[in-house]
Amino acid sequence: MMRGWAMWGLLALALLAGCDAFERYEPTPIVVIVTAPPSPTPPPTASPTFTPTSTPLPTGTPDLRPTGTPFPCDDTQGQIINFVDNFSEIARENMRYLVYLPPCYFQTQRRFPVVYLFHGLSYREQQWEDIGLIRALDAGILDGSLPPMILVMPYLGVIGQLDQFPPQPSFERAILEEILPQVERNFCTINNRAHRAIGGISRGGFWAFSIAMRHPQAFSRVGGHSAFFPNNPVAIPPPFNPLELALNAETLLDPSLRLALYMDNGAQDQGGRSIQLISSRLATRSIPHTYVVHPIGEHNNDYWAAHAREYLAFYGEEWERRYDALPSCIDPSP
Repeated sequence: MMRGWAMWGLLALALLAGCDAFERYEPTPIVVIVTAPPSPTPPPTASPTFTPTSTPLPTGTPDLRPTGTPFPCDDTQGQIINFVDNFSEIARENMRYLVYLPPCYFQTQRRFPVVYLFHGLSYREQQWEDIGLIRALDAGILDGSLPPMILVMPYLGVIGQLDQFPPQPSFERAILEEILPQVERNFCTINNRAHRAIGGISRGGFWAFSIAMRHPQAFSRVGGHSAFFPNNPVAIPPPFNPLELALNAETLLDPSLRLALYMDNGAQDQGGRSIQLISSRLATRSIPHTYVVHPIGEHNNDYWAAHAREYLAFYGEEWERRYDALPSCIDPSP
C-alpha cells in the first residue's frame, strides 16, 4: 500500500514539473476601481445598483510613454533644499521639511504643480529619498514619462504623532497655515487645487486623507500608501476621521470639488484591513476611488520602493509633461 501512494506521488511531481503554466505564473494585483455613477438623464431606464469589481491591474495603467519633447536644459537631476530650521508657532517645535525642485527649475522660470508627501511613523522626511522616489521622478521627467513637479516632504515631528485636531494645535494646521503658504511664497508654484496633491505612507497617509477630505478646495488628488485609518471615535473625532468622512462628508459628492483618491497596500500588510473598510464605505456612496492590493508586500520600505513610480504617475496624471506648457513664474499664478 505504501508503495502505491509513493508511485502516485512521484507521478504527480512529474506532471507538475512538466507543466509550463506553473513556471510562467506571476501574481497580479487586485484593483478595485469605483467610477462615478452614470448620469440619470439618458437612457430613461434606472441605473443598475453599483457593485465594485476586482480585476487584474491592466498593463501599462499609468501612461509612462516618453513625450519626445526636447529637454529644456542640461540638468540630469533635480535638487533638494533642506529647511532645517523652521520653528512652528502652531506646533511649538521645529517643523523642518525638504523641497525637491525638478531639473531646469531655475533656467525655465516656470510655475510647477506641487505634491505634499508625509512619511510614516518611525521614519523621517528622508523616507521618500530612501524608497527611490526622487530617482524615479528624475528619470521620469528626463524621459518625458512623468511631469515636472515640486515635492514638499515635511517631518511629522511630535505634533504629527498626536491625535490633535483644529482648533487645537495640530499637524493639519501646521501644514495648511504655515508650510503651504511658505512654499507658495518662496517657490514658483501653481497655486490652485488642480495643481496641488497630497499623500502619505502609513500614519502620513492618515494625515493626507484627513486633510484632503476636509479641505478639497485646497487639493485635487490624495494618495494613501499602506495608510492606517484608526477606527476609534474617541481618539479620532468623527469630523477628522477619514473612515467617518468616507460615510458622511458631503463635499466628496460635490462634482466641483472632485477629489481623486488612490490607496494601496501589500497583501501581507495587516493594516490593509482599515483601507479595505474605507474603500467599502466609499463604494457604498459610489464615490470614485482606486484601491490596489498588491499580492506581494508588507508594511516596509521594500514594498513602497517597489511602487514609488506608480505613486508619482497617480499624482501627476493630469499635469503637463512639457515645460513650455507650464505658466511663467513672472506672471501671477493662474
